[in-house]
This record gives sequence, structure tokens and C-alpha cells, in this order.
Amino acid sequence: MSQPSSPLSAQPSATHRPMAPEAEWLALVATTPEPCRAAVAAVVRIHGPELAAHFYGAMMADHDAANFLDHTIVNERLRGSMARWLEEIFIQELHDEAQAAAVVAHQRHVGEVHARIRLPIYLVARGARVLKAAIFRLLAEQNLPPEQHLRAMPYVGQVMDLALELMSAAFVRNSERSARADEAYRLFSLGQNMSVERERQRSVLLEWGQEVLFMLHRPSSRAVLPNLAHSEFGLWLNHKARMMFEGSEELGQIQDIVERVDSALLPQLRVADPAAPQLNTLVGEFYGELDSLKFLLSSLFERYLEVENGRDALTRLLNRRFLPSVLSREIALYRGESQGFALLLLDIDHFKNINDSYGHDSGDAVLQQASALVLNAVRSGDFVFRYGGEEILVILVEVNADATQRIAESIRQKFDSGEFLISDGRALHVTVSIGVAQFDGHPDYQYLINRADAALYAAKQQGRNRVCQAPAE
Repeated sequence: MSQPSSPLSAQPSATHRPMAPEAEWLALVATTPEPCRAAVAAVVRIHGPELAAHFYGAMMADHDAANFLDHTIVNERLRGSMARWLEEIFIQELHDEAQAAAVVAHQRHVGEVHARIRLPIYLVARGARVLKAAIFRLLAEQNLPPEQHLRAMPYVGQVMDLALELMSAAFVRNSERSARADEAYRLFSLGQNMSVERERQRSVLLEWGQEVLFMLHRPSSRAVLPNLAHSEFGLWLNHKARMMFEGSEELGQIQDIVERVDSALLPQLRVADPAAPQLNTLVGEFYGELDSLKFLLSSLFERYLEVENGRDALTRLLNRRFLPSVLSREIALYRGESQGFALLLLDIDHFKNINDSYGHDSGDAVLQQASALVLNAVRSGDFVFRYGGEEILVILVEVNADATQRIAESIRQKFDSGEFLISDGRALHVTVSIGVAQFDGHPDYQYLINRADAALYAAKQQGRNRVCQAPAE
């Protein structure tokens, strides 16, 4: 009697081209005896929830992996997803290349998600090792015939290795694209009109300093002196300058001063006796720190050329290709500092009618004015993108849900109460629909964009000229 073929016989030799992953997966199934595959499928079917719980228990106990996981999301969504994934790769019978292609495509999709959330690939490999060990242990408890057990074990390992290989390849491709986009955004940021941005940040820094000094002379206000880190200058420093000037010596020195002012100097100013000489000393230190900040800020900007590129040609808003870089960075900041942020997705109502009735030049004029309106309605630490067509996307940093709603409603009212000039001195009444999504901890930025898009669709369906919140999930 001929011996059953070994999975090794399906592997290509060094002199042959590698098999397509679909064919490789089908060959792996075909060369593993059905009783062995059935034994593995039974273990996964019966113990799927247990395996998923074991996997996420091990991951949550790992400090590196726990940074990417949330207890609520794990309990409500991820455990079920893990059980379904195990069912897909071990229970679902693959009979043709179309079925195998769907499974292969899903593994690549998972790898793309890992790349978007920047989950290190070694953590994925660690998780696969945890699952393999758990399945091996459960198989050992089944009292299988020795031959079945010996064939089932490598089958489990090879299936999971193939799935991990597909995920890893997709991860690397998407990570490389993200890295190129990150660098492009950094180069774009450095290519803006640095003299204008420098003066703007000097101005908001001086405004903050004047506000603090004014409040010092009002005893009722002294207890609530505003922190520099949460001022408009601080938001710009934390969310934009970090990327624009990453690695520069001055940036680190500026961040040290901000920390020193907020943690040491302002607390002393809040409780200082107005009649004591100590107050004058503290005010002198305050002026000294402001002068140091202004000097370092000038040095920081003077390092870079004033070359403008990377903006949308019509609106001068950020190009949407930088959106993944910015959102990924905001999510990373949220993990480290628990700062909330939100998306506003705006769509100009009946924009097609404007183009059809008044011409595309008038439509362009409306888009330019709408972009300027939105830019002026948000802070310098926020991000504004032309998302596509007549859509504008705003990332509001360090905001809670109430503040997000207020800002979105304020923008809507500014549209509704103003006029937009077009050709021949004519003016139009233009409204906007806004979808709002507050970041809820999900690590995939596309999930947040999809929620904002669904909220925008709801605003359109409910009559336009309104703000709709994405429901919490």
C-alpha cells in the first residue's frame, strides 16, 4: 500500500518558483489526512472561545501587547473575532482556489490592520506561539491514535505559519507605505512658510504669557492660571512640532521648559503672597522662561528652508495622503497620555447645484472660502484636510465629546449665518452637514473615519445643515 503523501512533497524545491499561497494552502489541506484535520477542527470548534480567552489573557498580561488592547474591546469584539479566525483556518473546508483565495485575502487584510495600528510584528508571532501551544495541549488530551496525533501537530503548525507569513508580508508592505507617508508629511511640514508659522507661534506664546501676568493681578483668577501645555502654543508643540522637528535639540529644550513652567513655576505663582518679595522673583523667572522659549523657537525655525509644497492646490488645506500619518500619531499619543481627540467630516450641502447653476469657478470660490472659514474656526494645534471633492476633514486634538459638539455646531452656524461670494459680486447662502466621531480607543484609524462618514451620511439623511454624532459602540 502506498504511503500517504507528506506535506513536504507540496513544498517547492530551491530551483522552482514558490507556489501561490492559494495553491500552497490547498496542497497543505490535500496532503493532510482527513481524520487529522477533523480532529483539529473538533478541538477548535469545541474550545474556540476558550482558546480566544487564553490568547487575549496572555496578551493582556504582556506589557508590550497590553498597550494595544482595551479590556472592553477585547471582551466585546476581539474574542469573537479570534474564535471566528480559528474556525476559518481550521474548520472551513477548502475545496477550490476561490475559497482558498478568500482565506488568503483575509489573512492579508489582518496584516494590513496590524500595520495601520502599528502593532509590532513580533507580538503577532508571540500570539501565534501562544495559540499553537494551547492547541497542541488540547490535541494531546484527545487520546488520538499516535499516527493521527503525529500528523495533526505539524498540520496545525504549518497552517498557522502560512497565515502568519501572509499577514507579515501585508504588514511589511503597508508599514513601508506608512513610513514613506510619515517622512513625506514631515518633509511637507518643514516645507511650509516657516517665517509665517514662527511669527504665529511667537504670537500665541506671548498672548499666553500676557494672560498669565494679567491674571496674577487678580486674586480671584490666580488659582486657575492656565498651563502652557494646554495653551494654543502647547497644542501646536505637542501635536505638530513633534513631527515637524523630530530629533532637533531645540525641541527637547522647549519641551523641558514647558514641563518646568507647568510643574514648578505656575504652582508657586498660584499660591504666592502678592505682597511678598518672592512674587517679584517668580515673575522674573517667568519672564526668563518666556525669553528662552522665544529664542529657542526662533532657532528651531531658522534651521529649515521656506519651501511650500504638499498642500491641496485649490484650498491650501493639508493633502489627505498625510491623514494616516497624523491619525496614527494621534492614536499613539492617546495611548501614552490619554488625550482625547475627534474627527469632523464636513460636506457642503447641494454643492453640485452650485457648480451646475453658477459654474465651476463659483464652486471653487465657495470651496476656498469654506476652507478658510474652517481653518479660522479651529486652533493651530488642530489639523484640517481636504478629504475629497467638497468634503473637509478636521482632527480636533485634546477635546472631549462636549467640546467637539460645541466646535462642530459653531462651524455649522458660521456657514449658515454667512454669505459666500462668487463671480460678478453675487453672494450665496451655503450650509454644511457635519459628521462627528469621538475617538473611542479603537486602534485602527480607518474605523474612526468610517464612523465619521456614517454620521455625515445620517446628517444628510436627516435634512442637511446639521451636526450628527456617531453613536458610541
